[in-house]
Amino acid sequence: MNKYLLLLGFLSLAFFAQAQDKEHFQLIQNEQQWAENVVQLRGDTKARGFDVTHQDLHLNIDPAVRAISGSVTTSFLVTQPSLTELLLDLEDSMHVDNVVYHGTANAFTHEQGKLTIPFSAPLPEGTLDKVTITYHGIPRKDPNGFGSFEQGAHSQTDTTPILWTLSEPYGADDWWPCKQDLTDKIDSVDITVTVPEGNKVGSNGLLVSEETVAGKTTFHWKHRYPIPSYLVAFATTNYVAYTDTVTSDSGDIVMLNYAYPESLQAAKAGTADLIPVMQLYNDLYGVYPFWKEKYGHAQFGWGGGMEHTTMTFCVYYDIGLLAHELAHQWFGDDATCGSWEDIWLNEGFATYNEGLIYEHGLGGQNFHNWLDYKINTVTSKPWGSVKVDDTTNVHRIFDWRLSYSKGAMVLHMLRWKIGDEAFFQGIRDYLNDDAVKYNFGRTAQLKAHLEETSGQDLTDFFDSWYSGEGYPIYTITWSQDTTNNVLRVQIKQTQSTTANYFKMPVPLRTVGASQNQDIVLQNDYDGQVFEVDLAEPITSLEFDPDLWLVAKDTIIHGAVPDANNSLSISTQLHLNPNPVQDVLHLSANDMAIESVEVYDLSGKLVLRSATPFSNTQDFDVTDLKSGSYILLARTKNAKGSIPFVKL
Repeated sequence: MNKYLLLLGFLSLAFFAQAQDKEHFQLIQNEQQWAENVVQLRGDTKARGFDVTHQDLHLNIDPAVRAISGSVTTSFLVTQPSLTELLLDLEDSMHVDNVVYHGTANAFTHEQGKLTIPFSAPLPEGTLDKVTITYHGIPRKDPNGFGSFEQGAHSQTDTTPILWTLSEPYGADDWWPCKQDLTDKIDSVDITVTVPEGNKVGSNGLLVSEETVAGKTTFHWKHRYPIPSYLVAFATTNYVAYTDTVTSDSGDIVMLNYAYPESLQAAKAGTADLIPVMQLYNDLYGVYPFWKEKYGHAQFGWGGGMEHTTMTFCVYYDIGLLAHELAHQWFGDDATCGSWEDIWLNEGFATYNEGLIYEHGLGGQNFHNWLDYKINTVTSKPWGSVKVDDTTNVHRIFDWRLSYSKGAMVLHMLRWKIGDEAFFQGIRDYLNDDAVKYNFGRTAQLKAHLEETSGQDLTDFFDSWYSGEGYPIYTITWSQDTTNNVLRVQIKQTQSTTANYFKMPVPLRTVGASQNQDIVLQNDYDGQVFEVDLAEPITSLEFDPDLWLVAKDTIIHGAVPDANNSLSISTQLHLNPNPVQDVLHLSANDMAIESVEVYDLSGKLVLRSATPFSNTQDFDVTDLKSGSYILLARTKNAKGSIPFVKL
């Protein structure tokens, strides 16, 4: 979702560049208080004891009025030996008028966001049954969320009313009785919405009918693929409808678009640009997973986009936003994250695919610049894991730096580590896994498929980059034997925060008088020394020129020990704390240090001490700006360097 602008499925590079700080996430502040009830329910299917097979929504809506009334019929399959009650989610702001079971009014209780419907006799396992709930009310308005049920206008100058839903992550039960969890997809839904004549309703699936009677128009949408409750949605205003067509190996795919009349030309230009993007995704991942129905867009008033299954809601028609949301149809709608701690399986993939269109010459952006922006975003702060450590905190779930940008770059680094063929085949295998397709997926399943296609054990990678925090900071020291044309390279690494050692293939480029040479060094431990045969002497060495790694670096031209003797002055230098806030403690292992210099990553000298000392010394770095630095220590006959981070 492009909720970052929120984006949560998302925006273009330029739009994101304006919104990279956490302050821009005021729209998605912590919803922990009311989300805790949902969290308690969603982890265990046995706590409910039933599987939702179908839901039939009949709703009455006026886009000028923030209110809802109607009925929802829930068909279900009993999945435990005996089911005594049906437990659904519905916020207390909704008023339940009645519950009908087998044609008769049934008892119910509705409190603390739970709608409980007891049965007069237990239902045995395997029973197929259904209940109908009639309700009405004004859905609660949560200013700290995305606005699960919102009424507004086209713009400040165009007061034409519009009403839409956006339920991710915990907002579906704000406006309809449902089973709001990440364990059970609804097998199919029918969504029938009646609105004042002159309005159109966009929703999931295929439009079955549109009928006007006595000033009211009823739209019936039918969706016959599994769908989680948070992706069930509708939007209504005086839309203008038009279609695009995408050719595919499975036949033509209809792209049905609902735009504001005043936005029609911009919408047509944007969705036309999306046609080759869908064809690219079809080639990379297999045909659009809901091709038997449609894909499309409905314009709405929220500041980003939301990937509702088969119909994305979008604020405008920028190709970066549209590509991001389209990618969600594979990553988030077909294969849905099985826990909000794995939201990167939705958002990291969608963000990376936004970048891939630029790599393939679509969308008008430069892929190298896009990668540079993502790396700078991730490394702008030293901490944070891709794995969400607090799934009750909406702010944390949809952290733009971690779930989106770092999630995308973890995929980029996986691609670098195992190669394109294994990477894309592993993703296709993940999407086609019977346990994942049209179901829920977890990081462990993706990892298993990538290990299968690559033949590599990726445990260390995922420990470092998925559940671990931070990123590596490299100091690359090089020298050359011009007689034998041998390049010696030593790689030292610190981490931006407490983390495992990042064992990664490190790409370097040598720059010579007549040619450049790309080399890859598998760095497995700190201070590792490599020797590389050169075609000619070199003048400089470049780190990661094609931007495969999330890292910071410093290149130093200086003495490097022989490859069979990795002990050097650098390996005897130790800094703590690192990262540091004020006082940096240098331990030099009883060496006599004559001077210490500190450089920023541009090579500028920012601190120097010419006071000799032995063994240990403290340095006040309070006045240094936050960022990465290199400390260079000199003895009478040698020198060594070590990177550190100033908080």
